[in-house]
Amino acid sequence: MFARVLVLLSLAAVQPVIAHPIEPAQPNGKAVQEVQAMRKEMVAAVGAKDATALRRFYTDDFTHTHTSGKVDGKDARILSLLTNDPTVEMAPTPELRFSCFGESVCIARALSPIKRGDGKWFDVRWTQTFVKTGKGWQLAISQATGLTNTIREQQ
Repeated sequence: MFARVLVLLSLAAVQPVIAHPIEPAQPNGKAVQEVQAMRKEMVAAVGAKDATALRRFYTDDFTHTHTSGKVDGKDARILSLLTNDPTVEMAPTPELRFSCFGESVCIARALSPIKRGDGKWFDVRWTQTFVKTGKGWQLAISQATGLTNTIREQQ
């Protein structure tokens, strides 16, 4: 009985350390503004079909994981943008939040409606990691999860 109590007390003492969330100490408003500006420049480059401009927005080792599990690199992602494939970069973001860690890493989390290949809409939760490099803010990693229970005919 004493051993059981000792184990439970030990676990209770360790739990807060393990469960502590990793959160930025202070929101970095400047970094968020810079990343939002970069995202607007990216949208403009897509509208202008400017592949050269788009290349500077992605790290060379960039990857995007689609809702299907397919993984694209930098060149495939830029091609998707230029051919107007449905992408989280171009989707509306009614729910978008940023967390920045220092002055060189920001994470964007959002919910976006995306039109599928069959013409139906569904919601996608996505995350993107932005890093500040010698080229400015760049997108390093992107991942999308489709919410299949939200499939519908209209946005």
